[in-house]
Amino acid sequence: MRIYKAGDLPYPSDWPPQEYFVRPGQVANAVSEAFGNLLRNGAGETEADQFIRSNPALLGQCLNFTNFGHHGMWVLPQKLIDPGASRKRRGLKPDYVFGGKSSDGFFWCVAELKGPQDKIFKRSGAEGRTISLSSVVNEGVCQLLQYIEYCSAQQAYIRDHFGLPSFREPIGFLVVGRDAEMEDEQLQELKSAWNKMAGGRIQIRTYDALLRSTSSSWTSEEQAFSGAKRSP
Repeated sequence: MRIYKAGDLPYPSDWPPQEYFVRPGQVANAVSEAFGNLLRNGAGETEADQFIRSNPALLGQCLNFTNFGHHGMWVLPQKLIDPGASRKRRGLKPDYVFGGKSSDGFFWCVAELKGPQDKIFKRSGAEGRTISLSSVVNEGVCQLLQYIEYCSAQQAYIRDHFGLPSFREPIGFLVVGRDAEMEDEQLQELKSAWNKMAGGRIQIRTYDALLRSTSSSWTSEEQAFSGAKRSP
């Protein structure tokens, strides 16, 4: 049995492609602080997406919203999962496909990002007493439904084409808006009710919630590249 030094472990051949691998663990404080400053300075959807694309571990922190223990994490940005575009039909390209691994296996998600300045709800009618999801959120939820439905029907294609082991029906994350909107207790209750009603299959999370998740602890030990013993 060979004993590897920390940082010297071979990348497992039965994991997803190494180019998508993000080291498990907390996001560096400097990255978290920079993302927070970006949001406070009024960043739009494009700026937020560019920052996350350069720091993919940020998005992987969405796994902290699940009960999933993490031995590894993978983030795939802007992958055309359905190339069947036509004049009447667009191909399907989620903002991100990402996932993690625990002792129970692999766990996969799709994410759609909208703007930090976008609203989750809108009020209308007399004194704003009628509440509905905003058009931006309606669009995002419908996009996620399409992604999840296609991924569920084309599991084998996704597994083989992108090299994602045990890929099955993913859950969806819609990242949109800021916590300031949720200072309205009624809206906070509605968002919580939505996440419960969807049974975790589609979750609506604010950018502030994503930022807070970076300080959460991973739920299991980091095994990849940890310096543990491993057979060649």
